Amino acid sequence: MAEIREDEERKPGISILPGPELLTLPVFDTRASIASAALSDVPSDVIIKSRIRYGSPLSACKGLLLEYSKSTTIHGIRYIFEVHRPFYEKLYWLFFTCISVYFAVSLIWDTYLKWLESPVILGFDETLVPVHKIPFPTITICPEIKMERNLFDYTNVSRQLWEEYKTNGNFSDFDDEQLAHMSAAMHICDTEVVQRFTPLLSHLHAPNPDITQTLIDLSISKNETGPFCKWNGRFYFCDKIFDFVATDEGICYQFNGLRAKDIYRDENFISYRDPDIVDFNNFFDEDLPRLNNITGNWSLDTGFVDQGQNAYPQRTVFSSVNNGFFAFLQGLQHNFDYDCRSFKQGYKVFLNSPESVPLTSGNYILVPHGYEVLVSVLPAYVVSTDNLHEISAEKRQCLFDDERSLRFFRSYSQSNCQTECLANFTVSKCGCAKFWMPKPLGTPVCGLDDIPCYTAAQDELNTLLQNQTMAKTIDDSVGISCNCLPACTSLEYNFEISRAKYDVAKTIRAFREVYEHTDAIGSRISVYFKEHQFTAIKRTILFGVSTLISNCGGICGLFMGISCLSFLELLYFFCMRICGSCRDRRKHKIHQMGSVDLDEDKLD
Repeated sequence: MAEIREDEERKPGISILPGPELLTLPVFDTRASIASAALSDVPSDVIIKSRIRYGSPLSACKGLLLEYSKSTTIHGIRYIFEVHRPFYEKLYWLFFTCISVYFAVSLIWDTYLKWLESPVILGFDETLVPVHKIPFPTITICPEIKMERNLFDYTNVSRQLWEEYKTNGNFSDFDDEQLAHMSAAMHICDTEVVQRFTPLLSHLHAPNPDITQTLIDLSISKNETGPFCKWNGRFYFCDKIFDFVATDEGICYQFNGLRAKDIYRDENFISYRDPDIVDFNNFFDEDLPRLNNITGNWSLDTGFVDQGQNAYPQRTVFSSVNNGFFAFLQGLQHNFDYDCRSFKQGYKVFLNSPESVPLTSGNYILVPHGYEVLVSVLPAYVVSTDNLHEISAEKRQCLFDDERSLRFFRSYSQSNCQTECLANFTVSKCGCAKFWMPKPLGTPVCGLDDIPCYTAAQDELNTLLQNQTMAKTIDDSVGISCNCLPACTSLEYNFEISRAKYDVAKTIRAFREVYEHTDAIGSRISVYFKEHQFTAIKRTILFGVSTLISNCGGICGLFMGISCLSFLELLYFFCMRICGSCRDRRKHKIHQMGSVDLDEDKLD
């Protein structure tokens, strides 16, 4: 047997040792066919190593690719590049590998687009929130009766002014005080009325009074509009818990609002601040225990901190009508005015979060004279997780308080941003601000001659925002002025209304009482939480970076068997192994050249 093996080893053209002779391409002769037949029995590892070490650069690269295909964990690659694998098997694996790659790339692309376009999801919070965790809504009551007729009879003055203008154009019967009051009233009257009387008053050179203070002086007192109120089971005179506030609707009464110094960065940004201090210990029944002194603080992000029952802003524990807000409102018929405002009489009621200013252009509750209105409130409380900071505001469609600093307001909210946007736009167009707007220090309040300007500015801003919003739906690169996105943490109040007729005269007769006003028409409003607890809305990441990576990794692992180490393996073979192979080939070439030189020296 040993002799036979030695004879086989001596046969020319047949060798199993790795060397350059294994890399030669076969030619069609008898000797080559014998070598090819023998080569098919050579292990593929030997062929691959021979190519890498002894072959041409192209053959070495092919050998390195074959070595990678034998070692990689990516499914299918090994069978495609294996040396002795039949062609039809390679075609089989190539087909299904391409199919797997196609589905993997498609799913990864869909996942990437989903992460790119909608990385945030709104869902219900895991736990219910009790109502005492949030403040009771700020209630702003704006009467349609804007002026006390005993102080200024707008109806008679305006009619007399118009009659004299149409008759002979003589206005000698009006003194400066009446003209000043008329001038102030133009800022809260309907547009048609303003367009009619503004030219006349400008022709008369009507004085420009302190608009806000004049409207306050002419308004109906808090106690006359609201004789008594009830809050959290305690009765109050309404003037003890109401504040005067200036809004686009004129002078309104506000319950449970923050003071100006806690809303604005500088309280001098607004024209009027009610000097009366609200004290919730001024209730009727002296037998009830007094409330605790207000301590601690509140913000929308941190909630109530170290505050008891008497909190600032106020809150309640229960959802019953008895523990909500109630007000008896009265309108005296001799004050009804159909010349300045529309024919609609009653009260507009706005609900908003305490840290924001009321937007009178938004939804409101109409309380007509002679009706009782029950308002059940369901909070819309949106909270956001901290990891949303890693997603841009454009993608998550909200702003954190530390991302957007407003010029006038301490805290960011969408309504505060919209108010500031309108104020800045008005100042830039007219050089003044409307009487209720916040404004930079030193900026004047718009007078009578500026009414057309700030009215046109408001219409222009609304048109601009509408056009920009519509254009953005077509071209996403279009910017929107002010860009007042919702706050990531926000509190709004949805409400349901029940209404019934209320006759104050019959009610008084039923109690066998005598009322001081014979022309009063009473209304009642009750505002309370609908439920003891509510479900908050939680804004959280649907697809973060880590979720994107894990989803893509799962898809790659499912369809191709790829993990993160597979990419390191690829980097290793085509960087480090290439360098190592080049170094070995260079050493072999130097050694081979040294051997040739030595043989030549021996021959010499």
